[in-house]
Amino acid sequence: MTTRAELLSGPVAKVHLATLVLTVGSGAWFTCWAIFFTRSVGLSATDFGVGVTVAGLFALVVGSPLGYLADRVGTREVLVVLGLLQGVATLCYLLVTGFWLFLAVSAVAITAQRVTPGIRVAVTSGLTSGAQRLRSISTNRVVQNIGLTVGSAIGALILALDSRSAYEALVVLYGAANLAAAVLMLRVDRVPTVADREGRRGMLALRDPAFLVITLLSGVLALNWGVLDTGLPLWISRHTYAPLWTVGAITAGNAVAVVAFQNRVSRAAQDVPSAARLAVCSGAALAPACVLFALTYHRGGIAVVALLLAAAAVHTAGELLFSAGGWGLSVGLTPREAHGEYQSTFAIGSATALSFAPALMAALVVGWGVLGWIVLAVVFLAGALPTGPASRWAVRTRPRMEALA
Repeated sequence: MTTRAELLSGPVAKVHLATLVLTVGSGAWFTCWAIFFTRSVGLSATDFGVGVTVAGLFALVVGSPLGYLADRVGTREVLVVLGLLQGVATLCYLLVTGFWLFLAVSAVAITAQRVTPGIRVAVTSGLTSGAQRLRSISTNRVVQNIGLTVGSAIGALILALDSRSAYEALVVLYGAANLAAAVLMLRVDRVPTVADREGRRGMLALRDPAFLVITLLSGVLALNWGVLDTGLPLWISRHTYAPLWTVGAITAGNAVAVVAFQNRVSRAAQDVPSAARLAVCSGAALAPACVLFALTYHRGGIAVVALLLAAAAVHTAGELLFSAGGWGLSVGLTPREAHGEYQSTFAIGSATALSFAPALMAALVVGWGVLGWIVLAVVFLAGALPTGPASRWAVRTRPRMEALA
């Protein structure tokens, strides 16, 4: 369990505080944003989906260069600028009246939102070392879940009010949360840059094929977030006779499990080989979870609720293993003084999953039904099993990448 001392002391305590403020806002925002744009702003569901996808693709393109810039000018400084940009862009949503303005604002807001997690890991990595580094990253994930849980409750209240003024208050809340988090990050100790060490280097991550393969495999496994956020609610509502409150119970249980167990699981990812094993095990858990979800097809009563909860528990175990393994791999394979670039590049895998997961889950889970779950199980195994050989390849190439750093 994460102790109060770990949250309130140490070099990354202020990072945790900024993260908590930000995720309370984002938890409320992402609970409601689709409803806000389609019901309050008046965008069609197609316009909303296309706009978010295009903005997400833009984020993929600029993510690695922004990470390289962070290593040159300061990871903390870039994280502050991203927070300010996202805060201002979010407030500009109040001015959106059509698709093109929505796309322009979203390109800024979503890029900042997608790049921020990687830069935050880079800041944490720069402030810590050894075993403390991975534990601090894991603790930050716990803080995120606490903030998201609180924010989701606020979002539920906004949805219950379902009025223009309530949605406008939501936009202000999320914009203010981003701005406040940026201000709090100014109080974080500065992380030394490549320039501080009089070093010069070109971009490394995009010239590191082994790391790029691991990033791709991690992106495949990151689809597990789409299962919980999109696939499972659609499945329960369309293909089972389970009560809708089951979705809330599963979401709450997942959040509690992450808070309770993420740090413990992350202790097993202190080096690259052990992190790779966790990634393989995550696929070995996510695949059977998909099969268990498929078994609830057209079922009802207490039995289907029990089976859904059991499947969700297995899925949560896979998520915990995935997160810990991903941190261990990304941090363990990062050359010295390249945390901003490498963590931003690694975050592209998750950002890609977030961009395509809604459409993919809708097609597989809603359209294909039971077969869709089987396909997802195969996809998770395909993302997990090659991680071992890929990690060994990456370890062999570390001396060359360190020489370039």
